[in-house]
Amino acid sequence: MILRLLLLTVLAAGCTAEAEPEEGSSGTVRPPGWLHPVLETRLQEHAADGLPEQPALPIREMIDLLDGVNAGGRVGRMAERELDSLDPRQLAADLLAVVEDREASAPQRVLAYDRLSRTPVPAILPRLVLRLKYEKDWFANTFLAAALLEQGCGAGLDALRAVLATEDADPQARAAAAAVLGGLPGLAPDADFEAGWRRLLVLQQEWELERRLEGGAESVDDRDLRAEVWRLIARLRSQPLRPVDDARFALRRMRCGIVVPLLLEASRDQSLYVREGALQTLGWIGYPVGAWAKRTGFDYLGHFRSALLDAAARLRVLEALGAAGFTEAGPMILPWLRDGTFEERSAAADALLRCAGVDCVTEVSAALADRILGPEARYSLELLRAALDPTAPAASPPEGLAAGERQRRDRWAEQRARRP
Repeated sequence: MILRLLLLTVLAAGCTAEAEPEEGSSGTVRPPGWLHPVLETRLQEHAADGLPEQPALPIREMIDLLDGVNAGGRVGRMAERELDSLDPRQLAADLLAVVEDREASAPQRVLAYDRLSRTPVPAILPRLVLRLKYEKDWFANTFLAAALLEQGCGAGLDALRAVLATEDADPQARAAAAAVLGGLPGLAPDADFEAGWRRLLVLQQEWELERRLEGGAESVDDRDLRAEVWRLIARLRSQPLRPVDDARFALRRMRCGIVVPLLLEASRDQSLYVREGALQTLGWIGYPVGAWAKRTGFDYLGHFRSALLDAAARLRVLEALGAAGFTEAGPMILPWLRDGTFEERSAAADALLRCAGVDCVTEVSAALADRILGPEARYSLELLRAALDPTAPAASPPEGLAAGERQRRDRWAEQRARRP
């Protein structure tokens, strides 16, 4: 209310043959038996679901109605009635069109975000999360964060923290962020600012570790939301990079219970673009995927045993397998460090850094002594050996290792303490 006022591994049993190339890769052959037209099947299944694709009102007319509601009085009541007459799904789609419109001003987007926060349509979530990539106005970002919190999504908490922690931030934005702080889930109604700030930090860490907020559902049965997530996953098959980047951005920032089951399905798609994109996104989400699998009892390792036979996507499979953080994945990955191609050994080294336990230290040391490794793989293994063996020498960045690659592996080594 205050905010409104402010406006080669252990293979699957029986799998002994090498994976067949998929169609179009090296001749016309059938794809491996565990691959299916997953995406097309799901898109057809949900063809009638999701948000309406055609607007009920032109963007300018919707903006005029929002301005009218904000003005109050008789005009405001008339505008409110007209908005209330729209189907909630249609209203949500038209409001999203406003915030996505390049010509809409920041105050106009604020009015749309505010209305979206009071529109109980779960299907708005994917497009709403994507707005975090493009919304540059700090004041509008606070309303965006509030709308995301109403959907049980903590992806906007970083923006709230940044606004509140920046002393020279727009005072209007700071006041709005403080108002959102007062309504954080799990905070007492009479809590002061300091209590709200502490709660923000707790929720932010919880979201970072598990991609869920306290009390949030593990899964969502809303067909419209699932349809919107599948439409997002469909962007992974795009040739232009921007739709792919947008999809990965949004998928990484939604609740694991919503996106991970669908990404796991998509990792079995016949399209190499789709399954590589799904696997890479799982790898980028990282340890929260492992935390989700432990909570739900999903057999994550079993899901990937046959996938490791897929030569075309094996590097991404290794990435997703290691990124979940299961110590038990180490023995599944070691054969590719020992006997894989140069690229597979590099991927295996990175995956082991993110998941392996002490049972792998002997083979890691042997690989460092006997194998021809690139600088990235060597540094990953040195970091891992140092983490597993207190007597091992500290990792030293090898010659030829780019600064960005070193920082990424340093971050993985530091994050090992968060393994599920």
